[in-house]
Amino acid sequence: MKFDIIINQVIILFIIMLAGVAAGKGGIITDGAAKKLSELLLYVTSPMMILGSFFFEYSREKLLDALLVFVLGSLFFILTIIISKFLFNRYDEKKKPILRFAVVFSNCGFVGLPMMKALFGNDGVFYGSFYVIAFYIFTWTFGITMFCGRREEKRTVETLKRVLLNPAIIAVYVGIVIFLLRIPVPYAVKEAVNHIGNMTLPLSMLIIGSLISTAKFKTLFNDFKVYYISFIRLIAVPLLAYFLLSFTGLPEMPVSIVVTALAMPVAANMTIFSSLFDRDAVFASKAVTFSTMLSIITVPLIVSLL
Repeated sequence: MKFDIIINQVIILFIIMLAGVAAGKGGIITDGAAKKLSELLLYVTSPMMILGSFFFEYSREKLLDALLVFVLGSLFFILTIIISKFLFNRYDEKKKPILRFAVVFSNCGFVGLPMMKALFGNDGVFYGSFYVIAFYIFTWTFGITMFCGRREEKRTVETLKRVLLNPAIIAVYVGIVIFLLRIPVPYAVKEAVNHIGNMTLPLSMLIIGSLISTAKFKTLFNDFKVYYISFIRLIAVPLLAYFLLSFTGLPEMPVSIVVTALAMPVAANMTIFSSLFDRDAVFASKAVTFSTMLSIITVPLIVSLL
């Protein structure tokens, strides 16, 4: 993929994000509005974008490549879980879960899927949705257990059941049925689903911009651990994946999807978990905000390797 195409796509996202910053600063997108827009994205536009990516003729090769994305994604979740244990074992219990979570979980859905659509079209969303399935499974098992502790394990199992009913995952279920059974979808339905799904990219960047507008920039740059975790999340992990996968001879698209997903900033739900389970939520929000801002520079550099 040409570097200038990647740069142009990132510039487009950056401009939309700046519009979100302006809307946040101007009081147009308030905290309450940002929450409602996030719900709109998570429960409506993102599932429609995923569903629309399944509207193409059945291909056994594409299905196998999608399953390969799921397997590779799962393997890298396991690998980064092991790496994070060694990297942050000496940190206190307020920050250790945050640091480990940041290494393991990228913002592959909220930011990643719109980015994959921008870079790879509907194929990118189709393959990326299988990575997102692995993300949800590991988030609601390892991720939440790490924050809440073993004493909450029963609650974790109950929460895992909710994962299976997540709107994005339901969209994958429906899409797979349509794809495998080759169910014809009326033109009007396709267009409606695609139009709603196309709202995901601008909506996600507007929301991120509004969240960044609330950050106190002085506090973002005075904590070395924020730099450290952002370097690992945005550069070290995707580069490790790129070099490991480049020697495997695997198909290009699955490898590109996995590396792109791993190049995304820290998953936004880390802040929610930190607040919910009495960890350092301020530090978590700083890590999410700083890595998101820095990803504007790092993502084009990583993706241009593919």
